[in-house]
Amino acid sequence: MDNNVTTPATLIGVPLNLGANNLGIEMGPNAYRYQGFVEKLQRAGLDITDAGNVFCDERYKVARGNNPKLHYLNEIVRISNDTAQMVHSAVDNGRKAIVLGGDHTTCLGAVSGASAAVNGDIGLIYFDAHGDMNTHETTLTGNIHGMQLASLMGFGASELCQVHASTVKVQPANVLHIGGSDWDKAELDLIRTKKIPAYTMQDILTTSLGALLPMIQDLQNRVKYTWVSLDLDAIDAQYAPAAGMPNLRGLLYREIKMLAEYIGAHCNVLGVDVVEYNPLEDTGHKTALLATELVASFFNKQFSWYTDYLSRNPQ
Repeated sequence: MDNNVTTPATLIGVPLNLGANNLGIEMGPNAYRYQGFVEKLQRAGLDITDAGNVFCDERYKVARGNNPKLHYLNEIVRISNDTAQMVHSAVDNGRKAIVLGGDHTTCLGAVSGASAAVNGDIGLIYFDAHGDMNTHETTLTGNIHGMQLASLMGFGASELCQVHASTVKVQPANVLHIGGSDWDKAELDLIRTKKIPAYTMQDILTTSLGALLPMIQDLQNRVKYTWVSLDLDAIDAQYAPAAGMPNLRGLLYREIKMLAEYIGAHCNVLGVDVVEYNPLEDTGHKTALLATELVASFFNKQFSWYTDYLSRNPQ
């Protein structure tokens, strides 16, 4: 890793909390900023321009809509289109994109914009304890934060699939889902019938990470660019206590850190979205610091408490 080579990046906040009922995560983007997210990544070698937040109105002001299978559909589509435009613009200007959520529906706009900017030549590495591959036909809740990955692959409601462009954003074969432990039957059926690559927590526990690394490399070999979507609930709650849905059986620090470093070293990462951070539940900024460290690693940069200490205490 070479922190001396500066990488231009645009930071975009999406304080979205309409995808589910996890109140508090809308504070995530600004909480990262208040905790020095930009300054820390600047010291790690990312030249960050903060583009501010996509406008997200307060939840109580937003109409839920009449479709019980697609809660807050119109506003989520509007926010997703605005997010996509900002990401598209950043990529067009030769910059990496860092998108901070908000709930995981943030990913829908982020990846849609990135995909359009590179004409669909993109793969998606998706860290999540959940599948997020339901559609309006299979959802058990009507919460759209369980549908965005399916929508990016072209499955489900047309309004979600056609955010920013009518094309499929990521081909199913170019998705790699990592860390899943809580699945709905419809999601498992979709993975099986569409042959969507997935490496579950059961795979990790029974096979280790050895078989996953070639899957990451194979994905990068098929596409020019890679996007990383990180739901903090993929990480064990002892390291990410402020995830929107804390996970008691998630990835350990050494596992997620190694994977982030491997991706940064072997993939052409175009952008990253980090979602589901609730600062009200954090302990000593532990979750935010880990997220900052992982973002740096995904871009092949180095940030940790130790490197941060050294940069702030030069000889």
